[in-house]
Amino acid sequence: MFTRISKVKSLSAKTVTFSSNLQIGDTAYIDGAAKALAVQKKSDSFSELEPDFSDYEVFTRPFYIPRISEPIATTFSNPNPFIRVGNVDIIGISSSSIVSVGNVGHIRMESRIKHIRQIPRKNDEAGTGDNTSDGTETV
Repeated sequence: MFTRISKVKSLSAKTVTFSSNLQIGDTAYIDGAAKALAVQKKSDSFSELEPDFSDYEVFTRPFYIPRISEPIATTFSNPNPFIRVGNVDIIGISSSSIVSVGNVGHIRMESRIKHIRQIPRKNDEAGTGDNTSDGTETV
């Protein structure tokens, strides 16, 4: 790992949610994952057969990390071992994200989100989405 020292005058974060990190200090490895299924309905009622992560391919596909195929040559020169930062003000850190103050060796973050809107059909007109058994269609 690099031998740099981070100095931050102040750090303020209002919200840290959904598998996110606010890391202060050196870290060897960070691994985060978040899955979200967002269903928007017009009605307030819920059926017994609510969707599950396994119902959607986006949550079952393997996580793909592209490999670097060309050689990379790096040279580091750190004449000043300090990284100085004034004030950091963060509104939100969400969905498998990270804010790190310090050295990090390896980071792997993953976020998978499926948005579904279920809107009622108008007078049995054919729609553009998948029909469901409750008289709505998924767009």
